[in-house]
Amino acid sequence: MNKKEKEKYKKLLIKEKIRILEAMGALQKDSLELRRAEGENHGVPTHLAELASDNFEKNLDLNLTSSEGKLLAEINNALAKLVSGKSKQALFGICEKCQGKVSQKRLYALPYARFCIACQRNKEITG
Repeated sequence: MNKKEKEKYKKLLIKEKIRILEAMGALQKDSLELRRAEGENHGVPTHLAELASDNFEKNLDLNLTSSEGKLLAEINNALAKLVSGKSKQALFGICEKCQGKVSQKRLYALPYARFCIACQRNKEITG
C-alpha cells in the first residue's frame, strides 16, 4: 500500500473517530440531562410507563456507548497499524487470520476491518 492510500485511510479513520466521539459525547450529555430531570422529580409519583421508558433509554444509552467504545478501540488499532506499520503483529490492510490482503473496497467501506471478507464470514458463522 502506497503512502497516498495510507493517508486516505488515515483520514477516513480520523473522520469516523471524531463522529464516534461526538456521538458518545451527545449520549453522555443526554444521560446527564436525564439524571438531572430525575433528581428534580424525586419524590413525585411517576407512572410505570414513564419508568419503563426511562429504563429503556438508559439501557439503550449504555449499549450504544459500549458498542461505540468497542468501535473506537478498533479504529485506534487501525490507526496504530497505519502510523507504526504494525500493531499486535499485524499490518494495516492485511487479514489478521489468513494474512491475505483485505480488499480496497472493504477497507474503504470499513477502514478498521481486521479480516478479509472470507475470514470475517467464517468468523460470523462459527462464532
